Amino acid sequence: VLRRLFDCLVVACICVAGLSLLPLLLVSLRARQWFFVRIMAVAGRLWRDVFEDTRREAISALDEAESSDPELRADGAIRVLEIGAGSGANFAFLRRKVKYWNVDPNTEFQNFFLETVKKYPKVEMERWVVGYGEDMRDVPDSHFDAVIVTHLLCSVHFAEKVLQECRRVLVKGGRMVFMEHVAHPRGSFGRTLQNVLTPLWCIICCGCCLNRESGELIRNAGFSEVHLKETNVDMPIILTRHVYGYAVA
Repeated sequence: VLRRLFDCLVVACICVAGLSLLPLLLVSLRARQWFFVRIMAVAGRLWRDVFEDTRREAISALDEAESSDPELRADGAIRVLEIGAGSGANFAFLRRKVKYWNVDPNTEFQNFFLETVKKYPKVEMERWVVGYGEDMRDVPDSHFDAVIVTHLLCSVHFAEKVLQECRRVLVKGGRMVFMEHVAHPRGSFGRTLQNVLTPLWCIICCGCCLNRESGELIRNAGFSEVHLKETNVDMPIILTRHVYGYAVA
């Protein structure tokens, strides 16, 4: 009970801080990005462990993947694109050699990200593309053995377009690994709370929509296979419901 109360207090503090900065956040993308990075830093310290098992299981879908590139395959490596890697929370769960690209519009994360990647020698950074997942024009077709999207689809402008782009950049048979917080069932208390808070949350958390049905979007995105699981994680009710798994291009 005390943990639940504490979680609610943290969410309330985030909302109050966001409201106090609302005029600035409404007019400045840079301010929203700066504020969001600080929120994620707090959230990481408080709740990163609650995702550990779910994140590990999702990323494990890459353990048996084989690269379409003969040289990488001979070396036991794969080429991976991550969209919106933030500070690099997924690196700890990559258990093999990876040639790595990141697409992220928020350069406020860059220093944190570069410090994190230094800790994981199996991850070879090839390129950071400053851009949005909806328009990855600088990323070639059929180039990646895997794409990673975690806590991303909630905050993009057009999730369907991002998923279309993921299919485009994956090789045939490549895997999109995902872990996303999603909307509670319609009519539930959790969904009502998500609906009420989403307009403010979108502003203070760089577009994050608490009530987005990302699982359904993935199922309907045209992948040849979708392996999707649902779970509830120990977080504030607006963020508890998650889907995770992988989809095959």
